[in-house]
Amino acid sequence: MLRLLAITLALCASMCAAAQTRATPMEAIAYVIGPVQEDNSQVKGNVTFIQNDCGQNVHVRILLTGLKEGKHGFHIHEKGDLTNGCTSMGAHYNPQKVDHGGPDHEVRHVGDLGNVAVNSTGILDVTITDSVLSLTGKHTIIGRGVVVHEDEDDLGLGNHTDSKKTGNAGGRVACGVIGVNTEAEGEYSTLCTPQESKITSAPARSSSTPRKPHQSSIFYVPHEPNHQVIYPLLRYPYPYASYPFYL
Repeated sequence: MLRLLAITLALCASMCAAAQTRATPMEAIAYVIGPVQEDNSQVKGNVTFIQNDCGQNVHVRILLTGLKEGKHGFHIHEKGDLTNGCTSMGAHYNPQKVDHGGPDHEVRHVGDLGNVAVNSTGILDVTITDSVLSLTGKHTIIGRGVVVHEDEDDLGLGNHTDSKKTGNAGGRVACGVIGVNTEAEGEYSTLCTPQESKITSAPARSSSTPRKPHQSSIFYVPHEPNHQVIYPLLRYPYPYASYPFYL
């Protein structure tokens, strides 16, 4: 009986410690910039992502300048690749291979964040909250791309042939790679378990499966236009908490 009580108390202590550790918000950031336009304007700024706990909503603060007045499609794209500018970021991030939609639609891409509305100043400072995005788990957006589009996203409700694919949002006026915010804690002390993932969970890791050797955690977010960094994709499931968030 005493042994069972000791095991129970140890388990409770472990769960409490994990809960306290995971209380630290997870943060990511993308430095967003676009080509200089014919009128010498240029879109640039930062997009910050904060997730307070595993499985919770992600809060996205968008701070951009140089945008034309009106609505612009705003999406997460599948690749964090800047070798050919924004065109090399691929399509919308859509791991379920479903139709494009609005952020509040039941059927949508993971990367479908709808539109941002800009006034005549060309300055945008807005925070949106999304229930589908995640900074951890199988469908993490870390290492993928943020893209601001030239036109309004029709949220998959238009008659254009691209409506169900891209929302017919036009060209890409600015983009950036989502990286771990080095100004936060460098790396997250715990990761979400498969049960806490928002979408489809991966199979549990077998105790007999050998763990990969530890790697150093080096995170970098490009802060200058000439810093063209390509992040390798992180494979899920993560073997342990200290695994680096490489993309």
